[in-house]
Amino acid sequence: MNAARHDRAVAVRLGSAVALFLLLVGQAQVTVLDGSSMLAVAQSVVHHGSLSVAPELGVPGHDGVTHYSKYGLLLPLLSILPVALAQPIGAITGRLDLVEAAAAATLMPLIGGALVAALYLLGRRIGAPRAPAALVAAGTVLGTYLLPYGRDFFSEPLVALGLVVMVERALAGRELQAGAALAVAVLARPQSAAFAPLLFGFLLLRGAGIAAIVRTLAPLVIAAIATVAYNLHRFHDALEFGYRPPADPGFTTPLLEGAGGLLFSPEKSVVLFAPAILLVPVALVALWRRERATTALLLALFAATFVLAATWWSWQGGWSWGPRLLIPGVALVLVALGPWIGTNAARLKVTAALFALGFVLSFSAVLAPAGTQLLDRAPGTDGPQIVRQYRELPQLTERTIDAARNRSARRGDYRRYLALWQANLVRELGAWGALPALLGTFALLAALLWIAAPLKRQLRPA
Repeated sequence: MNAARHDRAVAVRLGSAVALFLLLVGQAQVTVLDGSSMLAVAQSVVHHGSLSVAPELGVPGHDGVTHYSKYGLLLPLLSILPVALAQPIGAITGRLDLVEAAAAATLMPLIGGALVAALYLLGRRIGAPRAPAALVAAGTVLGTYLLPYGRDFFSEPLVALGLVVMVERALAGRELQAGAALAVAVLARPQSAAFAPLLFGFLLLRGAGIAAIVRTLAPLVIAAIATVAYNLHRFHDALEFGYRPPADPGFTTPLLEGAGGLLFSPEKSVVLFAPAILLVPVALVALWRRERATTALLLALFAATFVLAATWWSWQGGWSWGPRLLIPGVALVLVALGPWIGTNAARLKVTAALFALGFVLSFSAVLAPAGTQLLDRAPGTDGPQIVRQYRELPQLTERTIDAARNRSARRGDYRRYLALWQANLVRELGAWGALPALLGTFALLAALLWIAAPLKRQLRPA
């Protein structure tokens, strides 16, 4: 097997293993407002052949009566298939809403696994050995605050996937595929169109010429047409996306204020929620010495993501775990750690330790909903706090066990219970839910071990 084919095989296996882990600790429900709004679009398509949503999940459309989601189109489109497939099971169980949400929620672990695979291939493309490339790829998703976003129904992981594939394909000289990957990011979040000039500039720096830029345009034009058509259908305005003042005033935060929050806020600091990013500056310096154009592209994409997030009116990304809006930029710059580690065992251990720390810091947001702290929000906080999230776990566990035994306690606010799908199943079905929860857990564990077992051999140096 040649090196490229071997790397693709490793990427698929590594991504599949991470996807299975995320499914194992998933919640099989859609809870956040953004996700509920996007899921409602898919449900509306399946049930009514419409793109409208309930008023509480959208904004008024062109007629002032019909409401539409203001979020990107791609995640709702991807959700149509699992929602449609859920119909027979929902009809049998009589809980169509729960089954549809569970089916759609499985997309996020799959996207997380795909992101790991893409990060591995990008790491290899920029010179990382196999083991460091795998460590950084898996660590980026599991060892930072991205971990709970492998479960929660937000579009940022999909944007990150598009941008990572875009960079890798551009480095491979596959400009059409790079354009298609950026089109994915644009359809997921239209703001991603801001990254197109950076891709074009990189191609010129690499000496690929105007012809290479032209090759990226076809999928980008298709994404633009789809976005404009969606806007026209909803608002009769090609440039109206649904973000309207006073609810959404736009990019109104002073840059220094937002940057300070993203760097130093105890609820949003990227350094706190992604400790491995402390190594990125030295890794980028090392990469700059070898490949300046690539380093410039990674830095430019991170800087653009950072500025867009810092100046947005809600730079906090709403009540969510860590600096959610920075996810695409963080995923991109962490990939530079792979070549920096190289064959240096000490660097490998330090990086692994920081990713392990990141996993510990964010795993509480897997066990419990990030919205739990909203039930008793501490004054002046911008989001859930790490220490408090762990302090909430004993009480949430107690409530979950009580709900399994007490039918009257099962219909409470989801934020008062553990967020794992096993706990939700037991809470919904009582003791009868324990058996399918155990069987499902064992099945996923067996599949994970079977998929992951060959990785140790496959990641050995060539």
